[in-house]
Amino acid sequence: MLSIPQIRTDPDKPLAITMGDPAGIGPEVIVKGWSDSGVRNIRKIVIGDPDLFRSIAQKYSPELIINTIGDPQMASDDPAIMDVLLPESGEPLDPVSPGTSQVMAGRWSYYCIKTGVDLSMDRRVSAIVTAPINKKVLQAAGFQYPGHTELIAKMTKTEKFGMMLIGGPLRVILVTTHIPFREIADRITSERVLDTIRLAARAMEMFSVPSPKIAVAALNPHAGEASLFGDEESRCIFPAVLEARSEGIDVDGPLPADTLFAKAAQGKFDVVVSQYHDQGLIPLKMLSFGLGINVTIGIPIIRTSVDHGTAYDIVGKGIAQPGSLIAAIRLAAQLVEKQGVLAEK
Repeated sequence: MLSIPQIRTDPDKPLAITMGDPAGIGPEVIVKGWSDSGVRNIRKIVIGDPDLFRSIAQKYSPELIINTIGDPQMASDDPAIMDVLLPESGEPLDPVSPGTSQVMAGRWSYYCIKTGVDLSMDRRVSAIVTAPINKKVLQAAGFQYPGHTELIAKMTKTEKFGMMLIGGPLRVILVTTHIPFREIADRITSERVLDTIRLAARAMEMFSVPSPKIAVAALNPHAGEASLFGDEESRCIFPAVLEARSEGIDVDGPLPADTLFAKAAQGKFDVVVSQYHDQGLIPLKMLSFGLGINVTIGIPIIRTSVDHGTAYDIVGKGIAQPGSLIAAIRLAAQLVEKQGVLAEK
């Protein structure tokens, strides 16, 4: 059985929103979403560049007061005040130019994430919500990780973890994430699929879904058509499904992906285990573009994120929308509250 660490959090502590790439739309959507009616009463701070937030607030939310703090416990309850905490770093962090990829933005991204994770592991913040980063810029800055999820898993010393996306009627968790398409089949093993099924079951516990039904997507067309179109289903995926069933997990599959997501959207399944990134994210974003949420499953902290990228091309144009960030903040707060209730039992 997969050993998944229990989440340890403190509901009395503020949420922390990491700035993400300072040259992208992250800071803009944070400013725009800060006082939204859905999150205005949630106590929260930002980890990032206070001067950058002051300049953005002057443009999009001039009534918002940007306050620099030195510790999360200084967080205000006033939604008209945005408390910004500078990340801890071992090097100078200079301002960046908006709308362009640059190494300094990767350094800001990394240290904001690291500070957020450290504070969450120390229970000085209740959860982290992450704004988007640019993976190429992160690596150019010397941090060789394929994305947020893998970086946070490394920081929390988590070996078994999963990327779950939530949007509209769908919940999707991925067996493989940020890898080239040609490598997908080689990465799909019974162990990896089984671990992802277990993580899906754990996620349903986190979300308090009673008696969850889990579906596992096939990799090949028509679920391999009795191995005519590929044998990953019979060789890797179905054995994992059988093992999960023996552990008491209600799981079905492998099911052809071309019909599975429609059934899940109709409520026949609570979560879909998808074999690769675009297989799961295309239907989800078709149904909830701009409002999706990314949740990391299996780590000992609560982390949610937006479902979009840095969007350099629209920085400063005033058209970036905060819907996904607002949804991610709301979900993080709900999960913190659930964990508090579970801890009391």
